[in-house]
Amino acid sequence: MNIARYNIGGGANPELNERLRPFGCMPGFKPGPTVAYDWSADSRQRTILLGARDRGATVFEAFSNSPPHWMTLSGSVTGNTRWGQDNLDPAYDVAFVDYLTEVVKHYQDQWNLHFESIAPFNEPVEGWWNINKEKTTAQEGCNFSISSMRRLIPKLKDALAHKKLQTKISAFDSWSQNTTRILLGMDEDVLAAIDRINVHTYVFHKSLENWAKRRQVREASESVGKKIWMSEYGPLNWHGEDIDVALGLGRHISLDLNELQASAWCYWQALEMPGSFWGLIQTSFTYDVEPKSLIITKQYYVLMQFTKWIRPGCHIFPVENFADSFLASADPAAKQVVLVFINASTTFKHFGFDVSLLAPWFKTDDKLEATLFRTSALENHERLPSLIFTFPSIMILVNSKSITTMVLSKLIS
Repeated sequence: MNIARYNIGGGANPELNERLRPFGCMPGFKPGPTVAYDWSADSRQRTILLGARDRGATVFEAFSNSPPHWMTLSGSVTGNTRWGQDNLDPAYDVAFVDYLTEVVKHYQDQWNLHFESIAPFNEPVEGWWNINKEKTTAQEGCNFSISSMRRLIPKLKDALAHKKLQTKISAFDSWSQNTTRILLGMDEDVLAAIDRINVHTYVFHKSLENWAKRRQVREASESVGKKIWMSEYGPLNWHGEDIDVALGLGRHISLDLNELQASAWCYWQALEMPGSFWGLIQTSFTYDVEPKSLIITKQYYVLMQFTKWIRPGCHIFPVENFADSFLASADPAAKQVVLVFINASTTFKHFGFDVSLLAPWFKTDDKLEATLFRTSALENHERLPSLIFTFPSIMILVNSKSITTMVLSKLIS
């Protein structure tokens, strides 16, 4: 839990009823072309960002969903009037990259917060950012064609260099099944300006995980020498019991690390309102001083099965078989092996594994202590009795509808 992504808001047009959903109306810092920057804006999101840093977050990314309304063709931060059409007015290309980099620079100068990367697009080719008068709630969004992104990225690179910022460019924050097509449309100089590929691995249903085309995206990114972040995911269109959705999240993470081989994994918004499966924590969204009652979801504990034990710097060892139900990692600093087993079925499952390739610090016939933690319908990252194995083989029986994390370390007698 060491990454915080910060949304640089475009800022709604006060002359339009943009029907932005509650708490999706992001303040912008520059309300007009001739108006000075208002650095007091967006104080609530900034409080969370700086609070995350104070509590141990170490990696920060800024991202944009839409340019300010006055830079758009429609005058709205929710998209163009025509379905799937670009909304940034090309006449404001330079103004847009200046806006993004000025925010990045101000956070560095004023609050000593360095954004490691900036993501100028969000789901740019998916086509759903438009002014939809039939939709009761909207959010900021902007379509960018491949040619528009190709035009804009070098300008953003120049603006960062001009302001002597070390912030890198990440792109394209598109759904993973569209990412290969975007990469094929980029020139060499544009690809050289990009430091990392961000993808969203949403699928329309949990039974359609193959739609994410993770292997193809990984191969395309490797071919241009770029690492991958899975920068946004949530339980889109998921149904069922809380534990079923949570285990679906676990399977999704396992696929993203085994097949996509992402070097970072980010949930969408940790805090959401009750009434859906979105969010790790849920509460009513009202501005008052009264203490809130919080609902801690099963997804929170399933994510904990990964994040509490697979720490920054751990090595992931991708597997082909059981890619959706098994994750193997090793922590060279702690001299530990961490294995995650996911069983979404209604029956017990046996898992066996040879850990010799993961941990050169273990020797033949070493006794290994396995510390176990499990989340199920009735358990929340509960500690289980430890097991003892003789290196290099381990075996475990995993309960139905559960996720179990095994932390292996040398037993000191």
